[in-house]
Amino acid sequence: MTIGKYANGQSQRPNKHNHPSGKQHAISLGADIPLGNFSSTHIIGIATNYSWSDHRFGQMDVKPVKPFGFTANTGVAWYFGKKETVSGYPYDYPGYIFIHIYGGAIYNPWRKANISLTAGPALGLYNGHTQFNIGSVLEGSYFIKEKIAISPGIIFMKESGADPLWAASLKATIAF
Repeated sequence: MTIGKYANGQSQRPNKHNHPSGKQHAISLGADIPLGNFSSTHIIGIATNYSWSDHRFGQMDVKPVKPFGFTANTGVAWYFGKKETVSGYPYDYPGYIFIHIYGGAIYNPWRKANISLTAGPALGLYNGHTQFNIGSVLEGSYFIKEKIAISPGIIFMKESGADPLWAASLKATIAF
């Protein structure tokens, strides 16, 4: 007598499940490249981030049933100022430090990749002054190994009374 779909006691592994099998934490380190007007005053940035999500980082056993989830991240970036000559005099643009804490959505289109869009408050430190900012990051991660990913992204930074700053990023990510 057969009971159910599988008579011999074997079951097939589903290609999706309700509880994602990935890691909860991720740390990233890499470079930010200023774009547009920001690139005329700063050359490159070094950035590090910590991200949290409900088991959506790393290579997963199977794709989650619900492809969207919540994620949060915090980080800091240091942008190095350029040196130039203005009216015959040398001028060094000061470094720019950007500290953020964001929340948003993470999407897992495949078991080896995710895309996140986060936004929230930030602080900008420039030339001895601290300014409240808002910002956003659109970033993707492709896990080339179980816990190691390459993560390109685009960064938006805005403070009151100033033009927005844009940067592209490329980071290495470790999930745990």
